[in-house]
Amino acid sequence: VQADGYFIYKHDNKELANGDNANIYTIGSRITGTPTPHWAYSVEGAYQFGDKQDSTVDPAYTTSPSAWRNIDAYGANASITYLCRDELNDQFSFAVECLSGDDPNTKGTDEMFDVLWGRWPGWSELYIYSYINETSRKLAQMNNLVRFGPTWACTPLKNTTFSATYNPMFAIENTPTRAANPALFSDNGNFRGHYLQTVLKHKFSDHLSGHLWAEFVWMGDYYTHKDTMTFLRGELLFTF
Repeated sequence: VQADGYFIYKHDNKELANGDNANIYTIGSRITGTPTPHWAYSVEGAYQFGDKQDSTVDPAYTTSPSAWRNIDAYGANASITYLCRDELNDQFSFAVECLSGDDPNTKGTDEMFDVLWGRWPGWSELYIYSYINETSRKLAQMNNLVRFGPTWACTPLKNTTFSATYNPMFAIENTPTRAANPALFSDNGNFRGHYLQTVLKHKFSDHLSGHLWAEFVWMGDYYTHKDTMTFLRGELLFTF
């Protein structure tokens, strides 16, 4: 078992129109362990406090565009994995993640979890782009999210790995308070949609590797439209 604790302070100065001023304090901990050769787990939770001045919040959900609001947010994730230890190195895992969203009914408080320096494709190359319209045109500013589901991973051939993941996704708050295009959101649904990912990777040599990556989101009633989001990528990577 390994236990880690952390305290992070982040100070933001607004530079762009969709930026903000903020003092964000994050305190959290993470525990990981391998109780047997076949089982592994991790659990992490964090709480955020401080204050933020964000003019991109819809005026209907704040006292004024220039108001400083108190931060009261949280984030958590957990996973458990069964390692078969067989010829295909099969692994079956189940993961859950929860990031709080801004409550439109509390004008003086900001409940949106800020991912700090974590705005990158942590688990999805596709879904990060949906947050451009939801969070003041900030790419990968994940928040207001609950997702969970299984992943199967294996090694079908030497130097080849394959994984498949399915997550149903939900919004804690059905109204995004920083929506760049409010017409895209229904304001009366919490189901974001079904998420599916498959990844095939192969290492051809010490200098050449590649992958085939596919992601799909079948959008739910959180949105006003029911399109299918699609991401497909083939990549060859030369290393010298």
